[in-house]
Parts: sequence; structure tokens; C-alpha cells
Amino acid sequence: MDIFRAGVQSVIDYVTVNRAISLTIAFFLSGAITEFLSQGAVLKYFGPKSNKVLAYLIASVSGAILTVCSCSVLPMFASIRKKGAGIGPAVTFLFAGPSINVLAIVFTFTLVGVDIGFVRIIGAVILSIVIGLIMFVLYNKSEETDSDSKAFVIDDSNNRTFIQNALYFSTLLGILVAHYWHPMTRNILVVLLFIQLYAFFDKEELLDWGVATWDLAKRIIPLFFIGVFLAGIIEAAISQELMASLVGNNSYAANLLASSFGALMYFATLTEVPIVNSFLALGMFKGPASALLIAGPSLSIPNMIVISKVLGIKKTATYISLVVVLAAIVGKIAGILVF
Repeated sequence: MDIFRAGVQSVIDYVTVNRAISLTIAFFLSGAITEFLSQGAVLKYFGPKSNKVLAYLIASVSGAILTVCSCSVLPMFASIRKKGAGIGPAVTFLFAGPSINVLAIVFTFTLVGVDIGFVRIIGAVILSIVIGLIMFVLYNKSEETDSDSKAFVIDDSNNRTFIQNALYFSTLLGILVAHYWHPMTRNILVVLLFIQLYAFFDKEELLDWGVATWDLAKRIIPLFFIGVFLAGIIEAAISQELMASLVGNNSYAANLLASSFGALMYFATLTEVPIVNSFLALGMFKGPASALLIAGPSLSIPNMIVISKVLGIKKTATYISLVVVLAAIVGKIAGILVF
């Protein structure tokens, strides 16, 4: 019963006015990304005749556009493979997609810390490209895919210019950043946002934006609070001594244990953040915490099973090994240079 109370108290402690406002802004930003930057805007760059450098770059930052977890990214991954995307960009997309979506990064910054947040972003982007390139070098010669590049031609037009869209998304992001550091700037940007909404959007688009935001919120918020609840239980059930003995240092073994744990666990969207925060409270060093945050969102046992059906056992085993080993290396390096 005491453990259950610890979970409830964790939820109560988490819900503050500042966090509620921050998360509301983050959900509206993610809703805008979902509604006005379609999956087609990302997937069309992965065709067999696309620019390879651009394909890797787009794939590595795709998570900023797609709010997906390790399982919901799989249908898109399977689709682009079937249509003819090379194994390198496809694997880069598979890894990066769940790792750096806007909500995950906002939650990491606000709950776990700015330092780990930056390590998560930079580490995930770099690793996604490195892993994709290694998979390309190892397996490109055995590739057999549909080379029909027309399958990737997607109409993604809207009524706004590039400048208008860039200003709109920059304003939303600015509101999110300024919320914690400069409230006056935030208020000015909110006024600017309303001017843009009046000038650039029609009522139907604004309604669609609201619906997209609500759909994200009702899908993710319950899962996140479950994660916060479980984090409270974990913090009450696991001793600080045990956590410190296993991952309370920056040894490679501790980082490898953390990345392996992350790879095997299934984290619903964003639940990895409060759980890692509870591990930190128990004595986990920030290096292993970073390794877990990098490996965890991109892999899980259900995810591995589906990947094996798309790539085959050998390629899947290689991909899993690369994620676990390289995430541990990033955690180790971050522990030396950053924390």
C-alpha cells in the first residue's frame, strides 16, 4: 500500500502550473507538426533515386516531425522499405523516429535536465546516421528492393508560403523556449502567433489543428501519467544502494547495462522520461541515464520481432547490437565530457 501511495504522490508532485502550461504549448506545437507537416513531407525523401546525403539528414531529424514510439514507427519503416528505400536511410529513420520527437525532448528538458536533454538530441542524431551507414556498408550489396521512385512522389502542398510556415513554427517553438526563461518574450510571441493565425489560416485549418492536438493529448497524457506513477513505485521499491552499485558510476559496464535494459523494455511514448528521472533520484549516474534514453525509445522486444520480419534475423541482430553498444559508448563519452 505504501508503494501505491508513492506512485500517487509522484503524480501529484509532477503536476505543477508551470509544467501544465509548458506541456500544453508542447502539445499544440506537436499538433501543428502532425497537421501541417505530414508524414509525406518526410517519407518522400527516401526514394531509391533521392539524394543520399539529404536522405540521411532528413531521416536523422525525422523524430522532430513524427511523434512516434518504438512500435508506431514500424508501419512507416516497413512501408518505405517496401517502396524501395535503401537500408541505410531506412534504418536511420527507424532509430531516429522515436528518439527525438518534440514532446520527448520537451519532457526530457523539463523533467530530467537540460544537459541530458542535449546529449539525448545530439547522441540520437549522430548515432542514427552512424548506425544507418554501418548497416549500408554491411548489407547494401544484398539489397533487393523495388526501385519505383514514383511510389515516393507525394503531394504535400498547402496554401502558405515557406516563409509563412517557417515563421509559424518558429513562433510556436519560441513560445515553448521562452516560457521558462523569459515570460515577457513569451507573451509577445503569443500575440504574434494570434496575428499569424488570423492572417495565414482559415477556420477549418485551425479546427483541424485543435483536433490533432487533442488526439495527441488524449493518446499520450494517460500513458505519461502511468509512467510517472510507475516511476514513483520504482523509486519506493528499489534501494539507492542497489541502483548505485549497478549504474551509479560511469564505467562502460554500467552504460552497457543501462542501454541493454532500455533496449529490452517497452516504453510507451514519453514514459521513459519519468522512469529515468526516478532512476537518477535513486543514484543512477547521468552517463548510463543518457544511454538508456538513447537506446530505450528505439528498441523493445515487440519492436525487435517486427523488425526481424522486415529485415531478417541477421540484419536485425546487427541493428540491435549496434544500438546497444553505441548508445553505451555515447553514455560513457557524455559522462566524461558533459556531466
